[in-house]
Amino acid sequence: MGYLQDDPDAGSVTFNSGEAEGPPQVLVVDDSKVIRDIIVWLLRISGYRALAAENGFAAQLLLLAEHPTLIISDLNMPLGDGWELLTFCHKHHPEIPVMIISGEGLGKHPEIERWAAGFLAKPFSIPGSFALQSIN
Repeated sequence: MGYLQDDPDAGSVTFNSGEAEGPPQVLVVDDSKVIRDIIVWLLRISGYRALAAENGFAAQLLLLAEHPTLIISDLNMPLGDGWELLTFCHKHHPEIPVMIISGEGLGKHPEIERWAAGFLAKPFSIPGSFALQSIN
């Protein structure tokens, strides 16, 4: 039995029970609710299904029930940071690419960084819309 929670405001972990048909599913992991909500909103208006978790530990729990196509994760978070999540995914879900978004530069953990599918530095801009500033 799983929980369906389509509203990221309602809690830190959202997931469905069972496989769902339809567009690709993306898991967004960030301790900043503002950033998490904006990315989830952008994904949904772009046609993706989006899940949200507020830290790496919550994301690992969610991965027990869900199998997203992509994970987008911050690095600096309490209760399981992005480095721990990237290591967990490399070990247990190597088929799921993990894209890192962070205000922290690369080079801190090169042995782990090589597992990332990509890196987007914060703050980043959304073309034609507004600037997204990191508030971590």
